[in-house]
Amino acid sequence: MAEKSEKAALITGGSQGIGMAMAEAFGKAGYSLAICSRTEKDVKSAEAKLRSAGFECMGFALDVSDAGAVKGKVGDVAARFGRIDVLVNCAGVYGPIGPIEENDAAQWEDAIRINLCGTAYCTMAAIPMMKRQKEGSIINMAGGGVGGRGIKPNFSSYVTSKFAICGFTEAVSRELEGTGVRINAISPGAVNTRLLDQVLRSGEKAGKFYQESLKQKESGGTDPRIAAEFAVFLCSREAAHISGKTLSAVWDNMETLASGGKAGSSQYTLRRIDNEMFSEKK
Repeated sequence: MAEKSEKAALITGGSQGIGMAMAEAFGKAGYSLAICSRTEKDVKSAEAKLRSAGFECMGFALDVSDAGAVKGKVGDVAARFGRIDVLVNCAGVYGPIGPIEENDAAQWEDAIRINLCGTAYCTMAAIPMMKRQKEGSIINMAGGGVGGRGIKPNFSSYVTSKFAICGFTEAVSRELEGTGVRINAISPGAVNTRLLDQVLRSGEKAGKFYQESLKQKESGGTDPRIAAEFAVFLCSREAAHISGKTLSAVWDNMETLASGGKAGSSQYTLRRIDNEMFSEKK
């Protein structure tokens, strides 16, 4: 068994795709790992893989849209490792694909509960421990819901949840000022994951995004390790001054952010005009 690290990272949706890349990156950065997903078989397979790579890891099944279950499992992680330094909220779904009037209302709501409420519930559960430590970092997934090209017609529940996560990130960062705890959102780029396969299965219901997805599948998409490395940077001391931002792992430069840049301004937030808030315009 790998030796337990002095740092611990909890990664939801950590059994595959971007979440698995996050687990591997934080493991290499010296963190003990806790990963979860809704499927017991998948998470146990991922746990075994991470352990075989030499990382200390605990894996468990969890539905992040169940607030009570989330609170209990986060408590288990804190008890196992004695601390939680990093929370990466990677669990997510696309929800129903197609024109909104054709969407199943229950499925539409379920996507909001998993993507948005799941992120909120995990954040609520982790913050008390991080505040006691006087340090911690939370990484949320902005997904494809950031920027003009991110507004995908026929994916209304997904886009709604991801835009909400960006606002949630900004709001919570204000609450955490002075605590040593920071929170940011990452857009990981066009990564080939099981969500892409869902788009391809949906066919023409995905609209123009279907053709884009075919090209993405052929090209191999964005390497998920890019977002994972970016997340590790945001949780490092170099990025201790960055909180409440929505950042692109593909386009935003880590060196610029580390040097200060405009990380303390309205740049990298949603409510901006030419990098300024409406209220900052003279």
